[in-house]
Amino acid sequence: MLNRIVISNLHATSHIQNRYPQMKKTVLIFIILISNLTFSQTENSKDGVEYETEFRQLRGNLTDDDGQPFPGQNIMIKGTNIGTQTDFDGNFCLIIPKNKTIFIELPFCFDQIFREIEPEDDYIKMKLWKGKRKTKRAWRKYDEIKAELNSELYRIYNSQSYKNAQSIFG
Repeated sequence: MLNRIVISNLHATSHIQNRYPQMKKTVLIFIILISNLTFSQTENSKDGVEYETEFRQLRGNLTDDDGQPFPGQNIMIKGTNIGTQTDFDGNFCLIIPKNKTIFIELPFCFDQIFREIEPEDDYIKMKLWKGKRKTKRAWRKYDEIKAELNSELYRIYNSQSYKNAQSIFG
């Protein structure tokens, strides 16, 4: 009878020891999930207040100085890795924050183009080899606000709002 109790007791102890690592893993996974949920809830907040960014489309056209379309040119939103390429007719479209001034650049263009895009701008026409003053003015303004703007654009373009806008605007 004593042997039976000892064997039974050993079986119960091993059963508890086998469940403990499983429980430890479950608790660890639970903690990781909770921390991720907490991070994702605060990702789109400022000063503890959550808000959703609205987006709009910026359309434009790029031509050379003779008015001929300039296809295949990269157009980037400065401070992000978000961009697009001009089509065969030199047209492009970007998804940008609705009430936010941003800057776009054509990084590999023969003639460096850098433009400020105001909240009321829906369409922009750019010509190569024209607008040097606009580029210089935009660079000066960007240099003044780049640290704040870049961190805000990082938050905006990594938010769920932007992912939703991508699916809407296509």
